[in-house]
Amino acid sequence: MAVDAEFRDWVLDQLRDVGPFETKNMFGGTAVLSDGKAFAKIKHGHLWLKVDDTNRKDFEAEGMVQYTYGKNNSRKLNFYQTPGEVLENTDLLVQWANKAKGVAQRAKR
Repeated sequence: MAVDAEFRDWVLDQLRDVGPFETKNMFGGTAVLSDGKAFAKIKHGHLWLKVDDTNRKDFEAEGMVQYTYGKNNSRKLNFYQTPGEVLENTDLLVQWANKAKGVAQRAKR
């Protein structure tokens, strides 16, 4: 599935206040990186943010799903779908994305 360029551009504009980041097209999606570490991905028409034990509860409380792929969606990545109300509120999105940046910085390679 190809990246929806209009959605990608809108999401990246929403993230403008997160601070410096770069993007990289990967596996049919767009990775959003800070200091070379992915803190977000745009794929399947959604923004997925990096999680660990410090922010996973925020996503689960909103009923959001974890990013999966592979046969029968058996492989899971530590990214969760961003709630629509967060995605549409730039200030709130910046808070959630900054938490995801912290997760990415702490993650082992």
